[in-house]
Amino acid sequence: MRTRRSAAIAWAAGAALVLGAAVGAPASASTSPPLPATTEVASSATDPVTDLGEAVRKSQVLASATGTAPDGVPYGYYVVSGNQNVTAEFAVVDLRTEETVLRTRIPYGASSQRALAISPVDGTVYFGTSDVGHIYRYVPGADDVEHLAELPDGVRAWGMAVDAEGTPWFGAYPTGALYSLDPASGVVTDHGQAIAGEQYVVAIAPVADTVYVGTGANAKLAAFDRASGDFTEIAMPAGHSGTNITALDVRDDLMFVSTTSMHVRDLVTGEWVDEISGANARVSPISPTDPDAVYLRQGSEVKRYDLRTGAITGTGKAPNATPESWSWIERDDSGYFLTLTYWNQGRTYGWNLDAGGSFYLVPDVQGAGAPLISLGTGPLGNIYAGAFLSPPGSGRYDPDGEGIELLNGTSQVEGWGTFDGNVVFGRYPQGSVYLYDPEQPWNYGSNPDTPPLELGNGVSRPQSLIELTAVPDTVAVASVPKPGEHGGAITLWQPYAGTHTVYRNVVPDQTPVGFVQNDGLLLGGTSIDGGYGIDPITDEAVLFAWDPVTTETLWTTAPIPGARTLAGLAVDDDGHLWGVADSRTVFEFDLETKQVLRTVTIDANASIDRFGDNDRLLFDHGRLFGSVAGRLFVLDQVTDEVTSLYGAGSGREDSTTHVHELARDRYGDLYVIGASTRLVRYALPEDVTAPEVTARHRGAAVWLEASDGHDDAPRIDYRIDGGEWMSDDGGRPIVVRPGAQLEYRAIDEAWNSSSVEHFTGG
Repeated sequence: MRTRRSAAIAWAAGAALVLGAAVGAPASASTSPPLPATTEVASSATDPVTDLGEAVRKSQVLASATGTAPDGVPYGYYVVSGNQNVTAEFAVVDLRTEETVLRTRIPYGASSQRALAISPVDGTVYFGTSDVGHIYRYVPGADDVEHLAELPDGVRAWGMAVDAEGTPWFGAYPTGALYSLDPASGVVTDHGQAIAGEQYVVAIAPVADTVYVGTGANAKLAAFDRASGDFTEIAMPAGHSGTNITALDVRDDLMFVSTTSMHVRDLVTGEWVDEISGANARVSPISPTDPDAVYLRQGSEVKRYDLRTGAITGTGKAPNATPESWSWIERDDSGYFLTLTYWNQGRTYGWNLDAGGSFYLVPDVQGAGAPLISLGTGPLGNIYAGAFLSPPGSGRYDPDGEGIELLNGTSQVEGWGTFDGNVVFGRYPQGSVYLYDPEQPWNYGSNPDTPPLELGNGVSRPQSLIELTAVPDTVAVASVPKPGEHGGAITLWQPYAGTHTVYRNVVPDQTPVGFVQNDGLLLGGTSIDGGYGIDPITDEAVLFAWDPVTTETLWTTAPIPGARTLAGLAVDDDGHLWGVADSRTVFEFDLETKQVLRTVTIDANASIDRFGDNDRLLFDHGRLFGSVAGRLFVLDQVTDEVTSLYGAGSGREDSTTHVHELARDRYGDLYVIGASTRLVRYALPEDVTAPEVTARHRGAAVWLEASDGHDDAPRIDYRIDGGEWMSDDGGRPIVVRPGAQLEYRAIDEAWNSSSVEHFTGG
């Protein structure tokens, strides 16, 4: 590992970031416990790999509820997200004693997307997982959860409800189907796709012989007739907009439909009778002491909604939390408490609205490392890490510091960049961008300032940010469109002025997933995928050149036939563009001729990242490093040999096979995300000088020799007349017939290669 020199000497102030992000549900997890978050692990004193630990740890509880068991005891139920390494955690808390009475890891699945419901018949809790589709049951008082069913391959649970007979219903992604479960036999019935083209069933409300469903990514409403098995779409009210119907709550004859606003439908007349603006999703059950009242959170306050008149009145209760669930419980002898659960840490609030009194608790859960989705290098050479749905914040690693520092408040950072000595970054889901001065202490609210700039115009995930050379005081931002849409954007943002302009569809119906500057132009690659919840409508990804001065797309070309993504772009010293196709293949592209010069397959069977934004290439002193197909590698640009340094194919005993992203600190060492949650450093050799190679010949015989200041025996490679590269054994001469051409070079242990030399036989 390099000696930790002064940052002022080791790092140039204008250094660019290695960018990146990707989002999605974690893959299937094992039950092995993770390494402690603060552990730094290297297998030996000479091992270049150091596991720096989990950059962000969180307790994410997207599925939670409170309810009363048959014995009258009120409980809180929490499904706590796991990650790539550990499965989800299920916890039960006695709300009277605030004691955690059960905490267990489930056998399959790492997360649940609000797919939890309590049976009104017997208080049984059902929940499903959203990274892999499994259904579970918990009977109050039991000492573990019960695994009931596995959904068809690739189908994930996405919302749940239990009807008056005790039958669980749940929605699915990406099929957009409605399922039911026989709780006695565990048999799952597929009732088909609710609405053609919709990939999510997010919200469910069973009412007698009808099951209402709300979908994504176009926020449509349908009614399923249990007798006929038919779905009928219900028109949303005029002026409605949104990407998801996030909740359906039926109270008496009214159904509260939560999207970007809350709409109220009379189920008897079929009319839309009210709209509650500014309300968070979900309303409470009807008050047990006030049959006309339900409660919701509007603005920041819990408010009473009158089911007869529609009047809204405040309660003065203002939790810093949006409701994952509402319920009524009897916590003590003073009467009923209205309870609210929240996804961050499972925070649970309760108020006795009649007699007064309240409670607040945070369940005692283990939590898990947040899956990391983006790495970047700041202008001072520190490493920044963004994490999936991470309200604790982002991680920052100072190579001269004492570990990973948590930068609170940033939530899901999709991409990092630099601008005039500052850090800039983009956040999901708001599609917002921030400016942070790393010379000053992190103070969310003032440095970076809040509220941030929201890009709007259908922008969802700002993933690549780069300071422009051709347009002063401007950052270019590449972004994904919001769910259900095609046509990503490039935004020109002036951070100091607080102004911006969004340019959608720079490549029609495709998403720009990253770019690199070259001669004042932005060179970019695309993904044929748009926002989540919609299928591609174009056939292959393209490279493109975009002029930030004229804001015009100058050219596009599809260099890799049928590719879904072209990403990880970098330009070499010869002015050639390198990139990654489909998270599997590295290619070299001549910008003058618009031709592919070569392709090198890293792993033909690797999974294709949706946007390709986890794929990275990086040049360092002429050496080409990459993070593709689950491995950190170095690619020999002469022989096309790929050497896996960490991750898949490396042969290391740590068995890590899930590696993505790539960044470089002020000392030149490389950083990747290992095993989904961990920041890993790979220390590069200090030697950046190529060996020298010479040739001696006598007649047709040629002897090759190499010398190097650090490596006593650099390897010599040669080939004749463009044939296969071979290694010189250093002893016997190479015979070069008259007119034949010998090519040769030397490469040392630090992957520094001499230029290819030539000798023509005489």
